[in-house]
Amino acid sequence: MKRFLFLAAAAMLAACAPDPEPVTPAITLADCRLPGVEGAAKCGTYEVWEDREARSGRRIRLDIAVLPAARVRGRAPDPVLVLAGGPGQGAVALASQVRPMFARLNDARDIVLIDQRGTGNSHPLDCDDDEETGLQSLFEDSLPARLVARCLAHLDADPRLYLTSIAVEDLDEVRGALGYESLNLWGGSYGTRVGLEYLRRHPGRVRTLTLDGVAPASMKLPLSFAADGEAAFDRLIEACRSDARCDRTYPQLRATTDAMRRSLARKPVRVAIQDPRTGDRETVDVTENVFLSGLFRPLYVAELASLLPYGITAAADGDFNPLLAQNLEVADDIAENLSLGMHLSVICSEDVPRITAADLAAASRSLFGRALVDDFIRACRAWPRGRVPDDFYQPVRAGTPVLILSGGIDPATPPRHGELVAADLPNSRHLVAPQLGHGVSGHGCAPRLIESFIRLGDAKSLDGRCLERIPRPMFLLPLGTRP
Repeated sequence: MKRFLFLAAAAMLAACAPDPEPVTPAITLADCRLPGVEGAAKCGTYEVWEDREARSGRRIRLDIAVLPAARVRGRAPDPVLVLAGGPGQGAVALASQVRPMFARLNDARDIVLIDQRGTGNSHPLDCDDDEETGLQSLFEDSLPARLVARCLAHLDADPRLYLTSIAVEDLDEVRGALGYESLNLWGGSYGTRVGLEYLRRHPGRVRTLTLDGVAPASMKLPLSFAADGEAAFDRLIEACRSDARCDRTYPQLRATTDAMRRSLARKPVRVAIQDPRTGDRETVDVTENVFLSGLFRPLYVAELASLLPYGITAAADGDFNPLLAQNLEVADDIAENLSLGMHLSVICSEDVPRITAADLAAASRSLFGRALVDDFIRACRAWPRGRVPDDFYQPVRAGTPVLILSGGIDPATPPRHGELVAADLPNSRHLVAPQLGHGVSGHGCAPRLIESFIRLGDAKSLDGRCLERIPRPMFLLPLGTRP
């Protein structure tokens, strides 16, 4: 009762109070330089409770970078806030990638990057392996039990408190401390889940929301990769068939792939691979899982996917170098900016617990089978599980302007997920780039579309036909292939 009376009195005082003064930033930002970014940025940190609900115990420091608007006068009050993917990517490390996408917006708007809790330099949940990582480990894309156990034993954190819903409250607290009343959110991949959850919890703070490669909470990661990855591979096969030279050079590509998978499941092949990063040769056991990872990773990037028919055919002839070497670029990019512990905290709390026996049975019948799922299920048996809000899996409904971008050949977040989310957002527009993979924002006319959307705050009026004109990269053909 006393608490109720206190809250009632506080509400009455608030009602009688004069209009609030403009917010004074509570964070001091200093000049800094970010790798790959021309001009000075502003950097700082901000502390939040690790346990936001208890508001006691450990405090963790969030890393913040701001690319200030070029204009001194006429600056827009609402910045663009970048929400990184993964889960587990740090946003600040993406500055050199997102700056060109938002160059024109940055004329009048700040670009804000905040490393989400558990990522980048925000109390990262990194899982370092004492053993030197060789090519075998990179190609297997596995989660050894020893690595998971060692990571848990050495974490200076409570893994249960690094979930999407908790991180969203961090972001809103930092927003207020930076003095921004509203935000233009841009999220890529897992960042779209963060953006949607922020919109659910703080709709009044979101001026616009751009979602690139939608990964809603209703998606079951990594289970969905089995169906979506096979669909992307099938579209690759169809594109090769419709290209006369590709079809003539690589006939029966799907049959060749299936035969290779069955053969490697029975008997792995030991091969010598030249590491394109160092030039050194290293022996690798090509198992069924190594082969499937070699197929799946390149599908993210249309340019790499165009090399797959050549790589698969060469592997069938005994040369695995073309197929596996292209995976190193993707694997290195992931390893450089991914906190595995935070990745597991999200997946093991928000996704894996909802995977059913029926789901696994269906995945087993797909091209990629359970190769992308079983390691996570094993790891999540040991990883502490956090508490997800009761409404977390409910559709997000809001009248906020939302732009949704999807790559038509994306193996991870294809258009079907964007369509699902758009159905509950009446002021949204879903645009598809049919020949792009994972990530649309940096390609072709996409930066211009995003700029127009954020400037106008209107997605409905956008003409996205320019995305349909972005071509699929040409397939790699051996030298001497006749036209």
